[in-house]
Amino acid sequence: MLVRPALELVVVFIGVYAAFALSEYESRRDANERRHQLQAALVSEIRDITSNTRRVAAALPTQLARFDSAVAAGARPPLEPWMDPGRIQPHMWEATLQSGALDIFDVPTVYAISQFYNELNLGFDQIAQLRELSEAVLIPELGGSSDEFYDSANRLRPKYAWHRNGLERLSWFARDITIQGDSLVAALSTTSSPGKR
Repeated sequence: MLVRPALELVVVFIGVYAAFALSEYESRRDANERRHQLQAALVSEIRDITSNTRRVAAALPTQLARFDSAVAAGARPPLEPWMDPGRIQPHMWEATLQSGALDIFDVPTVYAISQFYNELNLGFDQIAQLRELSEAVLIPELGGSSDEFYDSANRLRPKYAWHRNGLERLSWFARDITIQGDSLVAALSTTSSPGKR
């Protein structure tokens, strides 16, 4: 007599459990798919950014070495204003932050991505400072005598030391951003490959 109700209860329990398991599976699958899509979009954005920083990281040290060699040889190389706006809008990263999608990444990945974009913002700040100082201090003096920029020993005057120092800092930022970006692309590309979890 009790066998039938017990059997029905077991069937109901199995049905509920199966439905719950299916729902959990679909949620995990959807979250995994979303993470893969987001990682692929971030990889694309980071590659675009590092294509620019790689160029700067390669070019600036050469320019600075030429400048230093010229000064050491007693020349007075002209100071070129830095007018490159240089700002890249990291739309994918901003969308990730605003949507709360960071929850689908593990903590070390979130930290690494945040470090990359924080370093990028510091690089942008350095570019903005170079541009502002170029406009306010350097451009008004262009076309004048080199005595404005160099002392009698052919050393760059302290008033303009920001120019060379700022370019060197920008070179460091470009190198570090490129290294971090390459590391992130490798990590995100590996974990977003089909079959990876």
